[in-house]
Amino acid sequence: MTRRPRRNHTPVFRAKVALAAIKGQKTLAELAQQFDVHANQITQWRSQLLEGAADVFGSETRAEPPVPDAGERFFGRSAQQSRPAERKAMIDREHELSVTRQALVLDISRSSVYYLPRPVSPGDLALMRRIDELHLDYPFAGARADEADGHRGDLPQTQYQQARARP
Repeated sequence: MTRRPRRNHTPVFRAKVALAAIKGQKTLAELAQQFDVHANQITQWRSQLLEGAADVFGSETRAEPPVPDAGERFFGRSAQQSRPAERKAMIDREHELSVTRQALVLDISRSSVYYLPRPVSPGDLALMRRIDELHLDYPFAGARADEADGHRGDLPQTQYQQARARP
């Protein structure tokens, strides 16, 4: 199957197709066949026409989004160049700016702001310490050699493997 070359439709053609879609006298499939364009394209042109129709008769004065001053731009730029942990520490829950907005400005996910890491259990710390001791005593031996030579001592197989998998 050969691909059809990309076609550039004129604004007049797009308006004609969109108006035909708005009239609703034919289905999208019929219009697509008549004008030789995809139905999704017709839907897109129709929505663009409906969105821009109010501007034809003059638009009301729209409130322009406030342009950030140089201090805000500098803060945002310098904050985004820092490490994520530093940016997370910059969030002030008492500030008038919402936490969501602060997270957006600092370019970190909002969920990470609310995340509190669980502390490592004492059993896991003891297990990791034992594995570290084994590797300090036998630095030439890898995990397989530890297991084969019995250097891992009384550690159960699954605990040993889980502890080695942790960063």
